[in-house]
Amino acid sequence: MHMARLVQRKKTAYCHPALQGLSDKELVSLYNTTAVTKLAAGEPLVIQGDTDERVFLILEGSARVRERSNGLEREVSVLHRGDVIPGASSYGRGARPATVVAAEPLSALVLDENDLNVVSPRVHAAIYKNLYDHTQKRLDELVVRQKALSVRSKRLASAVLNLIQIRSGHYEESEMIRGMIQHIPRLPMYANRLAVVILDENVSTRDVAELAKLDPSLVSVVLKTVNSAYYGFKRKISDFQHAVLLLGFNQVYQLVMDVGIRSTMPKTPEFRELLLHSMLVSFIGFEISQLVSVKKAVSVSTVGLLHDIGRSVVLLLKGKHPKMGFLIDMLDQARLGALLLKQWNIPDLVCRTLEYQDYPFWLPPEYIPEKHRSQVSILYLAHLCYEYLKGRPEKTLKTAFLADYFRFLKRPERSLSEFVDRVVLPSLKKKSKTFPEEVRAFLNKEEDEPTGEGLQT
Repeated sequence: MHMARLVQRKKTAYCHPALQGLSDKELVSLYNTTAVTKLAAGEPLVIQGDTDERVFLILEGSARVRERSNGLEREVSVLHRGDVIPGASSYGRGARPATVVAAEPLSALVLDENDLNVVSPRVHAAIYKNLYDHTQKRLDELVVRQKALSVRSKRLASAVLNLIQIRSGHYEESEMIRGMIQHIPRLPMYANRLAVVILDENVSTRDVAELAKLDPSLVSVVLKTVNSAYYGFKRKISDFQHAVLLLGFNQVYQLVMDVGIRSTMPKTPEFRELLLHSMLVSFIGFEISQLVSVKKAVSVSTVGLLHDIGRSVVLLLKGKHPKMGFLIDMLDQARLGALLLKQWNIPDLVCRTLEYQDYPFWLPPEYIPEKHRSQVSILYLAHLCYEYLKGRPEKTLKTAFLADYFRFLKRPERSLSEFVDRVVLPSLKKKSKTFPEEVRAFLNKEEDEPTGEGLQT
C-alpha cells in the first residue's frame, strides 16, 4: 500500500526533473532519508545571506525571489514546480544572494549532503547528473531568451529614437519657434563671455581667472554676491582672486552664471525653484565628473546650470499666452533650450548636450553620439541624484537604463541610493562651506529627512 501511494506521488506531485530515472525502490529510499518541507503563502524557504548547503527541489506551488540591497528590496524572479534552489556555495560569495518566499502553498524536497551520503551511490550520482542536465537546459533557455530580448530591445530603442527625432526634427526651421525665443533676454555679456571661454579645451583655470579680472562688471557681480547673506562669510572679501581661492573656481563660475541667468528670468517662485534645481544639478554634476575623471569637469557645471533653460522658455511663453498653455506644454523643452543657447552663442558642446539630455530616460548610452555621451550621462545621473535627494523614491524615477550608464562611466554601484548615499552626498558635504546658503540648506535638510525608499525599477 505504501509503495502504491509512492508510485502515485511520483506520477503527480512528487515528480521532479532531478529525480528522473530513479526506480520506485530508489524513490522510497530517498524519501525515507530526506524531508519534504511545506510552507504557507508568505513563509520564507531560504533567507538572503544564509550559508547552508541544502538543495531545495520545488515539488508543488511557486515562490518569489526577493533581493535586498542598500535598504531596497526588489523581486527578481518567480520559481515554479520543477525549479531548483542550490546550496549557498553555488554562489560567488558563498551565501544565498536572495530570499525565497512562498507565493502560495508550497512543497519542496530538501536534499542535504549528509542525507544523500546514506542512499546508494547510483541514486546520489543520478540526482547530481539530473541537476546538472536541468541546469544546463535552463542556461540554454536563458541564452535563447536573452538573444530574443536583445533583438526586441534594439527594435524598441530604434522606434523610440525615431519618435524623438520626428518630434523635434523641424524646430530649427520653424518660424513660430524662432519667433518665440527671439524676444527672450540675452545673457549678460560677462556671463556669455565666461561660458564661451571656460569650454575652450586649451584654456586653464588661471587664464580664466585673469580674464575675468579684466571685466569690471564680472568682478563686481562676484564680490557683491560673495559678500551677501547668500554665502554668509563673516569677513568682507574685497579681491576677486581671494574669492576664487576661498570658494574655488567652479563655485565662482557657477555664481557668475547663476546671477547671469537670473537676470534673464522673472523673479517669481517658479523661476527661483527652477534656478535652485539647476544650480544643484550643476554642483552634483561637477562632483560626478571628478569622480569619473572626466576632463573639463567645469563644463558639466555649465551644462547643469543651463540644462533646464527650455523649461524657463516654456514658463515665459505660458505667462505671455495663458490660453495656449496646453499646446505650449507639448513643446520639446530640451530642443527649445538648445535653440535658445545657440541664439546666445553658447558653444555647440553645451547646446548638443541639452538636445540629447532626455535620451537616457528611454535609451542606453550607445544611442547618444560619442562626442556628447559622457556629458549627457553625467547630466542624467546628476538629475537622478537631485530627485532622489529631494525625496522621490527610487522606484518612481526613470532608471530603466541606469545600470548601463553606471557601466559606461565605470561605476561599481548597483543602485542610485548606493551611489548617492555612499559617494555623491559625502563628497558634496566636504565642500558645503563654499556653497550658497540655499544649497547648504538643501543638503542639510537631507540629513534630517529620509531619502527615497521602495522597490527598484
